[in-house]
Amino acid sequence: MGKWYGNLSNRIDENKMFCNKIEVGTPATTYDWSDRHAWEVISVTDQKHIVIRELKAKKKPGAEWYENSWILESDPDGREKTLEKRGKYWYAVAICTPETAKRALAEKGDLLLWAALNGFNAEEIASGTRTRKRFYRESISFGKADYYYDYEF
Repeated sequence: MGKWYGNLSNRIDENKMFCNKIEVGTPATTYDWSDRHAWEVISVTDQKHIVIRELKAKKKPGAEWYENSWILESDPDGREKTLEKRGKYWYAVAICTPETAKRALAEKGDLLLWAALNGFNAEEIASGTRTRKRFYRESISFGKADYYYDYEF
C-alpha cells in the first residue's frame, strides 16, 4: 500500500505501543483502509512472536444502524493470526506444513483454497518435508482494542 491511504485516525495510531509489554490478554487493534478490528493476545512466545484472536463486536443496545457504538467481547471461536515482528514492523504469518498440505489435498475444501490464496503449492509441499511461510505486513497497535466500521464504503 502507498504511504497515504484510509483515514487519518488510523494512520496516526497504527504501529504504536499503548502498553509497556505485550502479554496474554493485551488488547490490540488492526487497521485497514478506514476500518479497525479489535483483537486480544492469546499467546506470547517472546516480544516478537505472538498469536492474536479477534474480539466479537456487537452493537450497543439502542444504537442506530450507522453509529459506531460497539460492545467488544472475547470470542473463543474468533479467527486467529500468528504475528512476527521483523525489524520495526509486524507481519501476519501464513504457515503451511506438509501435514496441512496433505489434509488440504484430501479434503479439497476451504483449506485447499486457503493454501492457494496464500500462494502455497499444496502438492509440492505435501510431497516434501519442508514447511513454508508467507509474511504479510500488518498495521497493528497494542494496548487498546478498537472496532470501527466505515459505513461510507
